[in-house]
Amino acid sequence: MKKVAKIIGILLLIIIIAGFVFYRTLLPTYDGTLDIEHLQEEVTIHYDMYGIPHIYANNETDAFTALGYAHAQDRLWQMELIRRIAPGRLAELFGEKLFETDRFFVALGIDEASELTVQNLDKNSKSYKLAQAYLNGINEFIVHGATPVEFYLTGTDKTEFTLKDIHNVFGYMAFSFAMAHKTDPLLTEIQQKLGNEYLADLGLHVDPKTTILHNYPEKKKDTTQIQSTLVSSVHHALDKLPIPQFIGSNSWVVAPQKTATGKVLFANDPHIGFSQPSVWYEAHIHTPTYEIYGYYLAGTPFPMLGHNRNIAYGMTMFENDDIDFYWEENNPNDPNAYKTPTGWETYKTRTKTIHVKDGEANTQTYKTSRHGPVLNGIADGVDFQKPVAMSWAYLQHKNQLLEACYLMSHANSQAEFEKSLSKIHAPGLNLMYGDSEDNIGWYAVGKLFERPTHVNSKLILDGASGNDEPIRFMESDENPSAANPTWNYVYSANNQPDSISGSLYPVSYTHLRAHETRHDL
Repeated sequence: MKKVAKIIGILLLIIIIAGFVFYRTLLPTYDGTLDIEHLQEEVTIHYDMYGIPHIYANNETDAFTALGYAHAQDRLWQMELIRRIAPGRLAELFGEKLFETDRFFVALGIDEASELTVQNLDKNSKSYKLAQAYLNGINEFIVHGATPVEFYLTGTDKTEFTLKDIHNVFGYMAFSFAMAHKTDPLLTEIQQKLGNEYLADLGLHVDPKTTILHNYPEKKKDTTQIQSTLVSSVHHALDKLPIPQFIGSNSWVVAPQKTATGKVLFANDPHIGFSQPSVWYEAHIHTPTYEIYGYYLAGTPFPMLGHNRNIAYGMTMFENDDIDFYWEENNPNDPNAYKTPTGWETYKTRTKTIHVKDGEANTQTYKTSRHGPVLNGIADGVDFQKPVAMSWAYLQHKNQLLEACYLMSHANSQAEFEKSLSKIHAPGLNLMYGDSEDNIGWYAVGKLFERPTHVNSKLILDGASGNDEPIRFMESDENPSAANPTWNYVYSANNQPDSISGSLYPVSYTHLRAHETRHDL
């Protein structure tokens, strides 16, 4: 018995020592010297008491390479998860329970849009080169750095990150900010089953108690009221995401005329579902020509929120309705054709295989009409007998989000910051701005479009007649905004902006609470 106990004791000791050695291999490197490929000169990273990296480099390329490396060693698993959402690759890690989520996101076509965007990027632009430097840093860590324990637990191989991954993260962000996929099918079902009087009881018009965000300078006004909604339904597929959705935010900027310091005060509180690690990755970059203290989404090279010595910027959700659903009318003699104002057209189809861990690969065929993907049987809540197609502004315009984020993070004045605004087509955002020259601003960005006056955008529309189609997409300078208003403050709690071009562009009721805080300013 003593010999057996001795052998067991030795084995336990070996296991403990091996476990400790394995644990040490998982830890990030916060002290010492590393040889990293792609660096032209030496880079120094200081980690403060909160674990935030402060990166000092002699040029931006080296700084962004170091940022990629630091970001990956702290958040590689988070980056791995978020890049898998848009192309529908979560079931590869988590099995059958994520199949519905994958099927839904594959149907949207974000991955194909990202591929097309990358093919058309200007490879000589500074944004492209710095994004590639950031990716070089991530991939350097993937090859030579520690492997996070989650990769061992799920049996996942580390693979390199690409520019398409960055744009897939943008695509997920844009979809997560949208609301129509949660409201429109539900409201249509209420209308069909219970009647229009139930919609009236829900109070779909803009809340009369809501404080309106006023434009400055004034834009065209009208008494027209486009409908908003008080209700939402969360998709079963989205509930299972291992990454939190982006939901709401508050922000305010006060001009020097109303502050005790005589300087601009800036506050931004982005509400995002709780997660560990945090959604935001905080980092500070300093070079002789560039400095930013920013907050980054996993896998993106430029901060969505940040400040330097001259400016500060942040954001809330605009909640503009950039998704519409359309009834399609199938040809009774050909289920692969649908009706349009000019005759029958054939659905475009594409086939995708979704791989499922510990299960069989599942091949899906997706239909797409002129409006977008047909979601029947794919999106939870879209189970009507007639085909329903989703039209999404994100997929209908040139994607310049990478360039926009670069311009925001490199701006040193209000004029430079405003250059980024027209390049953001989706998601809809309220960009908040303040600077050391006493300027403040609120800018609603995203592609807005005029609809016919009879259209209720909160219900599924008629796709066959052509009568419910948008009239036009508006120019970015028509969007709601207020730069240096005479009342000396701007704010946003995702609430209703004032009318433009004769119409109100409504937001989700769940965030219409600005009237509670306006007078506190």
